Amino acid sequence: MPLYLQVQETLQEMIENVEYGPGEQIPSERELSDMLGVSRMTIRRAVENLIQVGLLERRSTSGTYVRQPQIVRHVGSQYPVGLTQMLQHLGAHVGARLLTFDTIRAPHKIATYLGLRLGEPVVVLRRLRTANALPFCIETSHVPAEFVPGLASGDVEGDISFYGLLKERYGISMVRSEGTVKISRCLPEETDLLGLNAGDPVLFMQAVICDTLNRNVEYIRSVNHPDRVIFRSYRQLG
Repeated sequence: MPLYLQVQETLQEMIENVEYGPGEQIPSERELSDMLGVSRMTIRRAVENLIQVGLLERRSTSGTYVRQPQIVRHVGSQYPVGLTQMLQHLGAHVGARLLTFDTIRAPHKIATYLGLRLGEPVVVLRRLRTANALPFCIETSHVPAEFVPGLASGDVEGDISFYGLLKERYGISMVRSEGTVKISRCLPEETDLLGLNAGDPVLFMQAVICDTLNRNVEYIRSVNHPDRVIFRSYRQLG
């Protein structure tokens, strides 16, 4: 392996192991050259490659930094806020493309999460979400059909806020979420949508969202681009 690629791999491992976290400045070329025992030219080439793949960013006045993910998502009971509202709050241009819309009979897993009987009808919508025209996640929502009578595919196309629609049309307000996040792998059918390769790591989130009546209104599965999304948890102690 060429020396600059070895250095690039070393720097990437340091970033992935959070030796240098998102938003933090990495050492200068001279400092990295001394640390790793290679020429500054080799360091410069490795750093340029990491900038091109989006792992680092150069700020003209102060140096090179670990690039911060564009989307910070919250997981935990304190944050049942929909993506549309969250992105609008951040000032991002919100986008969504409806991939599938269907009504199915709840299989065992979905029925368990939503507190339904096996085979009860469930509305399923799958959307590609974008921020400033950049795709960052594929989300699949499952909602008991009895909660959303008359819901059609045209109601959830474009940048519509699904949680806003639930509140305005059906009087459903989300107040609590419980979920998990783990590393998974990008499936072949997800590669073109997220701009990844099959088998690349992704952040997989699943959660159950409850409303003010303590009903399990939504079971959601979300496949997130690892370079564009970071998850933040919240927990009140004491």
